[in-house]
Amino acid sequence: MRRSVKLLFAFALAILVFAILASSALAVPLAKPTFAPYQVPPQVPPPATPQIAALLKGASVTGQNNWIIARLQGGPYQIGFQNGYLTAQSADYGIDYLLGLPGTHYRAVCDKVAKNYIWPLVPAEYQQEMQGITDGLQAAGYTQDTLWDVVAANSWADEPCYATLLPKTSSTSTTDTTSLATRKHPGCSAFIATGDATTTGKPVMGHETWDWYDGCITYNVMFYVHPTKGYDFSYQSCGGQIWSGEDWYENSAGLLLTETTLADTTYTPTGLPVFVRARQAAQYAATVAQAVDILVNRNNGAYSNEWLIGDAQGTIASLQLGNKVYDLNVTKNGFFGSSNFDWGPLTRAEEGSIADPFDPAEVDYARYIRWGQLKAQYYGRIDASVGKTMISDTYDTFMGKEMPDARDLCGEPEYFTPDLLKWDSWVLHPCGACDGKVTTESMATHGLASWAVLGRGSGDHFDAAAWLAANPGWATSNGAFSVFMLQTFSDLTTDQWGLLPGN
Repeated sequence: MRRSVKLLFAFALAILVFAILASSALAVPLAKPTFAPYQVPPQVPPPATPQIAALLKGASVTGQNNWIIARLQGGPYQIGFQNGYLTAQSADYGIDYLLGLPGTHYRAVCDKVAKNYIWPLVPAEYQQEMQGITDGLQAAGYTQDTLWDVVAANSWADEPCYATLLPKTSSTSTTDTTSLATRKHPGCSAFIATGDATTTGKPVMGHETWDWYDGCITYNVMFYVHPTKGYDFSYQSCGGQIWSGEDWYENSAGLLLTETTLADTTYTPTGLPVFVRARQAAQYAATVAQAVDILVNRNNGAYSNEWLIGDAQGTIASLQLGNKVYDLNVTKNGFFGSSNFDWGPLTRAEEGSIADPFDPAEVDYARYIRWGQLKAQYYGRIDASVGKTMISDTYDTFMGKEMPDARDLCGEPEYFTPDLLKWDSWVLHPCGACDGKVTTESMATHGLASWAVLGRGSGDHFDAAAWLAANPGWATSNGAFSVFMLQTFSDLTTDQWGLLPGN
């Protein structure tokens, strides 16, 4: 989730998409373009055949506080079909944002990587699920979305790794590979606590996604999955995805799993995709040790993370997972705050991209300092309520005051960040905190519940109209689809916490 300041771009792919859209010479008005409104809850077509009705049995989709709540159950293909059918619009818009519109060269390159290098590594269970997603999408009327589109959209974090295997031909340029290799999220803030740090002695976990505002609105889907194999589990994601990507998971065994991203440096393209390993951990792990084993096994180095993990035994862990190395800290009494900062010596050495990682003005380290302050302030009193307070924090430790900017845990980088000129190129694209989630071990084991906010927990609303008015060249540079998605994010984010009751 970081580049020069360790904020690697999860959706840098979108730059090329927007360039293609902008090059069409269409004048982009500031009024909302004519795309189909993003529906919450989705308007699902009635089953056209008895076969479709049978596949949808036991599944449902509703809306709450502009979250899409999708409940799925069955075997891999059936779960996939329900996912694709019930969240088809979210999946379609997510595919278009991540890969580009149908027929574009870049989408073809992504599909090629997915088909030739990623698909053969995907276990049969998840191949069946993604085939089901594709069939569900097409049954819902989105016939332009193919299996390889679905695989490529699921593997957006893995494509940089496997794109290194692309042969250099006239249709696959160095630019393609370089663009794929820069796809990262702009950042996240997260914590996990347990033992004498919490009121119950059991884990409490929170996470806040930082993302580009014109790309993150389709990630307002909370899936609740009852598979025929493994534990019941929930995850936040975009329609059509078998993993979170944001990343937010809990399962009925009491496993809690989240992360903030670190810099990718090297890859091992014989390894398993991260979307496979993360999904396996959410579905099959009951303990911290099991989750660590799954995440580390055959690691491909793509989408390096600090994974925060908790379990029903009261154990929590910070796993900073690079490519060839990792730093693991495990405890039954303590607190881990995560802000894209490589505090693990092995992963920091492998990354090697920050001249001074302990610069107090630097975004990731400033937030890491703030986690230490909040740990001291709330230690022994941490519960879901305190978790929401911490995730919503807007204190800039470098400036020493409450201040909406890039150094906040609840980041608002579109506001000027003093003494941080390195940040300027990033804030040219509207981005920052776009959701928040908090849960506890008890909430997970009693129905996969969570507290969630769509937008900013601080209550500060991103105003797309104001942004577009203040940045008149942005719409022309980024295109009509991006403008539509930005305005949709502004329209749908409530900036209010609410309880998602789970099952």
